[in-house]
Amino acid sequence: MNNETLKAGFQLLHKPKKGKMGALLIVFLWIALWNIVYQAIHGIWHDWSIQIINWSFFAAVTLFFMQEELTYKERFWHTLVGGSVGLLLAAGVIVVCQFLVKSGLPKLPAILIPLLISIAVLILAAPYLPMIFNNVGFIYLIVSFVETDKLVANLPSNLLSLLLGSLILNLGCSFLIGLYTKNMAKKAAAKAEAKTKA
Repeated sequence: MNNETLKAGFQLLHKPKKGKMGALLIVFLWIALWNIVYQAIHGIWHDWSIQIINWSFFAAVTLFFMQEELTYKERFWHTLVGGSVGLLLAAGVIVVCQFLVKSGLPKLPAILIPLLISIAVLILAAPYLPMIFNNVGFIYLIVSFVETDKLVANLPSNLLSLLLGSLILNLGCSFLIGLYTKNMAKKAAAKAEAKTKA
């Protein structure tokens, strides 16, 4: 490993690629807009006991943009499908655990057996079925256990919230960034054409 590689590896301040900050600003404004909408109507939904948007709504966009090695289309499906699998596995762990405890198995092995099987599936099946078993599913599986007592009951609302987050936040951001990128490409082409004519 040469000195240049070492220096690049430990570089604290990076200069973003052209257009990157514009795209990030679009992401920020879109998420900020939906946070405002959420805060404005959250009280009404709470009064009506409707839990449509929860943590899985906003987690969807965070995980969407963490998968930088994928195309936007791949990110969308990895987040939606992978997150759904994680939620379903988490609920399955609780259901199987309860069944095993009722069957007379001690609580520790009753929780460890389905949990370790779920984790093994997410990790070992990932290379073969990455859209279904991936890190997004792993994160949704882990975060779901924050409210273990409500995990199974909240499964439908969590799945719906993930779907809405994927459609509203992720598709919305992807569409707006696509327009921005096309506009940047048109400006670059016009600038190059002007230079050739000059």
